Amino acid sequence: MTKKNITLNASSVQSRLALCAAALAGTAAAVPTAEATIITNNTPFAIPATTAGIYLNFLTGVAGASAGATPGWDFNPYLQTSSGNLGFYWAQTPAASSGGVATSAATGSYLNLAPGTSISGASTFSQAIGLTAGNPFLSNGTHILGFRFFNEATGVINFGYLTMTNGGANGFPATITSYSYENNGGAITVVPEPSTTALLALTALVLGAVGVRQWRRQQAA
Repeated sequence: MTKKNITLNASSVQSRLALCAAALAGTAAAVPTAEATIITNNTPFAIPATTAGIYLNFLTGVAGASAGATPGWDFNPYLQTSSGNLGFYWAQTPAASSGGVATSAATGSYLNLAPGTSISGASTFSQAIGLTAGNPFLSNGTHILGFRFFNEATGVINFGYLTMTNGGANGFPATITSYSYENNGGAITVVPEPSTTALLALTALVLGAVGVRQWRRQQAA
């Protein structure tokens, strides 16, 4: 598992501060993205606009062009020939062990989750293939899909969420940019992207250092 590198523009700050910020960003990018029982994979997975799409195993992080090429696959986003839209297909065994967070279990009314949303056994999950008209995942933008899947290593249903970028009226082009899950079967809360959090922390660090330097100059004047 890898983390995205963070690129900062520190032209307005002294070179030493910029180097420190860049070094800190590089260190953060090298740390494995497993924190407590929350597992995060920041590898981007492009979703082909084909009837096969992509098959993804959340546990192993392996993706393939077919179910046979992806043992233990959990999620298969693909192009539906009937509608020409993005569709979601979920592993069917064990029964009721996979699916995406939706307003209804019977329809493809998948929700675009906001940070702070909790995903657990109390959430409503759907295995519907076709997305409902006007669904966020059929529009341009970055969206968050909550999900559950069967962890074949532990035999426990895990809860997680993925970030997906979509374009056009049919959901394509589409890319899963990252996903996270709680590997003990507990609830998970949607949080901002790790890169965004790190960038905010680094920005605060740099601005704070500049402020201290300016204060010292004023005191010495």
